[in-house]
Amino acid sequence: MAKISDSLYAELRRRIMSGRYAPGERLREESVAHEMQVSRTPVRAALQRLVEDGLLVAAARGATVAGWTHWDIAEAFELRILLEPHAAGLAAERATPEQIDEMDALNDEMQACALAEAEERAARVQAVNNRFHHLLVEAAHSGRLTGLLQNFLDMPIMIGSFYFYSQQDMLDSVSQHRQVVAAIRRRDRRMAEQATAFHLRASFLRFEMQRVRPAEATAASGSSGA
Repeated sequence: MAKISDSLYAELRRRIMSGRYAPGERLREESVAHEMQVSRTPVRAALQRLVEDGLLVAAARGATVAGWTHWDIAEAFELRILLEPHAAGLAAERATPEQIDEMDALNDEMQACALAEAEERAARVQAVNNRFHHLLVEAAHSGRLTGLLQNFLDMPIMIGSFYFYSQQDMLDSVSQHRQVVAAIRRRDRRMAEQATAFHLRASFLRFEMQRVRPAEATAASGSSGA
């Protein structure tokens, strides 16, 4: 039962993040169970996890999709692209040797997770990726910048982006991380900024390519019966 719930969770998360389910749309337990050809028990567990993630809002016998519009997501990415390269630049000047070594270790861990053929590969890679970006911001040693970026790093819609990634996409992301760390280790502020900006823009482009436009989302929702 747990494995069924995990698979449902991953699939529903992909659909929400891709825009297939529009903000405010109701997901009913019985409709999802019928569509996925499972009982309501694993559906209820998967929906509860998505509520805890902030992607759904609890409702009677189901949930509704949280209000992440295309413009909300684009603005969040754009603000992060403005701020996080600056954090990387400061990290090139201020990061401790221990922090730089930890970044390298996280990239090794992320690569190992990406190469593993595990059921929860996307979730594991995403968790390590999130730790890497938090450490990058912490290494800037700027309380103001950390305060500004904290919410963007932990936005539910961003945290689940690796559910769109192929294994090669994950490995490409690790490679981009390594370029950022190499620049920080060399204390090259400009290169650290550029490498981080490139990485975030590549991530945004990949995310945008997976998003369904509103008209498509409405059509897909109508055909799903959810």
